[in-house]
Amino acid sequence: MQLVFLLLCLFVKPAFLLESQRANLIFQIGAPVMPAGQTVQMYCMGSFVVNKYTWYRLNLTAYTAMNINSNFLTLLVTIEDSGQYACSGYYNGTVYYSNVVNLTVVERLSNVWVSSTPKDLVTMEGQSVTLYCQATSHPPSVIWSWSRLDEQGGWQDVGIGRELTLSMAKESGQYICQAYSKILVLTQQQQSPSHTVYIVYFPMTGSVYAGVAGLVLVLLAGVLLTLLLLWLWRQRAKERAGQETLATNSAPAKGFTGPAKAPKGRSQAQAGDEGEVYMNCGETNQAYSDLSPAYMTGDDTYATLG
Repeated sequence: MQLVFLLLCLFVKPAFLLESQRANLIFQIGAPVMPAGQTVQMYCMGSFVVNKYTWYRLNLTAYTAMNINSNFLTLLVTIEDSGQYACSGYYNGTVYYSNVVNLTVVERLSNVWVSSTPKDLVTMEGQSVTLYCQATSHPPSVIWSWSRLDEQGGWQDVGIGRELTLSMAKESGQYICQAYSKILVLTQQQQSPSHTVYIVYFPMTGSVYAGVAGLVLVLLAGVLLTLLLLWLWRQRAKERAGQETLATNSAPAKGFTGPAKAPKGRSQAQAGDEGEVYMNCGETNQAYSDLSPAYMTGDDTYATLG
C-alpha cells in the first residue's frame, strides 16, 4: 500500500501540489476599478523561483503577450487600458499561468465650478439667472445637485440637474453644486466653491409705469424729429442742385451775344420818340429763357421773345 502511494506521488501530481505551484496575480497598487490618470500596479506572485515572467492582455478573443519580463506590471491607466490581464511564470521547464483579473478604467470626475448667464452681478426681479455646474471631465453617469446657504448657516438642497434657473428676489444667496458618480465599486464626488446671486426687487407702481411710458414717448419724438430734419435737408439739397443745373443751361450760346443794352443817359421815353424800344434789365440771380435765333429781324434784333 505504501509502495502504491509513493508511485502515485512520483508520476501523478496531486491537485493541491499543482494549485500551490500556480502563479497568483494580485493588485499591488490600485483596484479592479480605477479612474483615468491613476497608477495601477499588478504583482505576479509564485511560491517558486521563476526564471521568466510573461504578461498577457485579452485582445478581443485571444490573449496577447505584452513582452514584459518582470513580476510587476505598472500602468498609468487610461480608458483604453480597461480589459482582462494575466501573467505566467516559467519554472523548471514548465509554464505556470495565473488567474485572470479584470481592470475597469472610468473617466475621472474633475473639480467642478459654477458659471452663470447672464454674468451680471445684480439682476432685476423677473429676469432669469441660470447657473451651470461645470466640469472639465466626468463619467457618463453623474448625479448633479444644488444647495443654497440658509439663514442658519446650513446648506439646503434646492434642485437636481446640471442647471438651476432663478428669477425671484427671495432666491438671492450663495449656491454650490455637487457632482456624484458611482460605477461598480468606484465612487467619485466633487463640490464647487460657492457662487453668490443677487436678485433685486423693483416694484412696478403706477408712477413707474407712467415714467417708463413718458421715456418711450420722448425717445419716439426724438426719432421722428431726426427723420424730419433729414427730409428737409434732402429737399434743400435737391432745390440747390436744380438751380445750379438751370443756371448752367441758361448761359449764352457760343457765337451769340446777349441783348443790346440801352446807351447810358438815354431814358426809355427818349428812345420811344425815335421809334426804338429798349428793355432795361437790372442785375438779377434769376435765369431767363434763351432767345431763339430763328426770330431775328436784324443784327441783334428779335421780333418776339422765344
